[in-house]
Amino acid sequence: MMKKIIVAIALMLGFQMSQAQTVNGIFREFRSEEDAVCMKVPWLPIKLIGLFADDEAGQIASRINSVRVMDLSDCPAQVQERFAAKIEQLKLEGYEPLLVVKDDGSRVRMWGKMKGEKIKELLIGVSGDEATLVRIKGNLRMDDLNFSMSENNITLRSAK
Repeated sequence: MMKKIIVAIALMLGFQMSQAQTVNGIFREFRSEEDAVCMKVPWLPIKLIGLFADDEAGQIASRINSVRVMDLSDCPAQVQERFAAKIEQLKLEGYEPLLVVKDDGSRVRMWGKMKGEKIKELLIGVSGDEATLVRIKGNLRMDDLNFSMSENNITLRSAK
């Protein structure tokens, strides 16, 4: 009897894990779609940009190791709808939801993979007409994410 229970639990866990979506899985699934643009910016160009940017932007750039962007805005509507469904269902282990904004049929979601007070990985998913996925790896602080968009009444402030 115990053996059957263990096998059943193992099968359920295996099925559950196969249903889990990873960031890399979403990039792999959609990067080959027609009109999809996917690119990665490694640390060296980011650090060079930081040298020539103003103080605040330069400091933030110095804490970024890589940026990966996938733009699906020119893809057919069915691809964008499939992407939106994936982003809606996304439950990432180790990531904390930071922001959700809805505006004119688009939805922006932001997750962070935290290590202490640092954001090791920032994930931004945009669904709708501007379907985009951005992953930023580095050592960001919540202060780096402070922004305000008074036009749309959107505010993100670090909790102190």
